[in-house]
Amino acid sequence: MTSAQPFSEGTVLTPWKAGPRQGLSGSVFVSVTDFLATSEEDVQLIYKIGMELGRTWPVMHGAVGLWLWGRPSESRGGSISVWETEQDMRRFVRWPVHTDIIRTWRGRVGVAADSWQAPQFEEEEVWARARNTIERPHPRAG
Repeated sequence: MTSAQPFSEGTVLTPWKAGPRQGLSGSVFVSVTDFLATSEEDVQLIYKIGMELGRTWPVMHGAVGLWLWGRPSESRGGSISVWETEQDMRRFVRWPVHTDIIRTWRGRVGVAADSWQAPQFEEEEVWARARNTIERPHPRAG
């Protein structure tokens, strides 16, 4: 994975975290999440939870890889995750650890997402579409 910063100044991007399907040739499913926190304390907690979830990534069924991103000055962050199939992503969303997190944070943060099927994993193309989510204001900001 390249190390160039694909987003505007003020956006933090973690290094690529490979999943067990790294190197997959063929179609992939991409998901971009965007969380908007209401306090600095919540930003810190969300970051910590994201990093903890990231540690499970190397064994996550169907995961190709993941970047975590943040815009600290806007109390925003999220993930850019690449999956073998949409079903693999949905399996992660239904994973009891993840559903507990969702239940805990429901109503405390704004959440937006974009997802799509791509004919293959091309890093620059994923970043180009992810930029549409990350560079625009969060839908609940204002």
